[in-house]
Amino acid sequence: MRFAVLGMLMLFALGDGCSSTPNVVGVQDYGSVTGRVLDAMTNKPISSALVSVGSLYTAQADARGGFVVTVVPVGDQTVTARSPGYETASADVTVKKSASVDAGYIRLVPTIHPDGQPTLPPPPTPTPATPSPGPAASASPAASAAPGGSAAPAASAAPAASP
Repeated sequence: MRFAVLGMLMLFALGDGCSSTPNVVGVQDYGSVTGRVLDAMTNKPISSALVSVGSLYTAQADARGGFVVTVVPVGDQTVTARSPGYETASADVTVKKSASVDAGYIRLVPTIHPDGQPTLPPPPTPTPATPSPGPAASASPAASAAPGGSAAPAASAAPAASP
């Protein structure tokens, strides 16, 4: 009888440990991480660099150094890039649900480089091109009628201001 009571107490004690944590949701939300891997000395892309978020989510950089790591859990993540002949570099990002976050440029320094040679500053981040107005939105009919789409001949017809 003593063993039966001890066995029951042991089952009740262990039974609570098998339940899930109250603040954990069973379905995980995901996003993606994009960016480019560059050589810090030349700003040239490093193709075939291995990019990882944690140990489960990896991608390989393309010929232009670009990468996309998909199905990354939401939250604060560290993106790490590595390639043979280069030191490892990381960037911190915050991944949002069903969104893509840009890690920017991850710049790797070669393991063998001349002493005292500084690395180059990162290249400027490209800005999205703004759409140009179509011919219907043109302010001057003469500008759209000019050969080659140039407005220079119409501008030269205006009288010059005298001093």
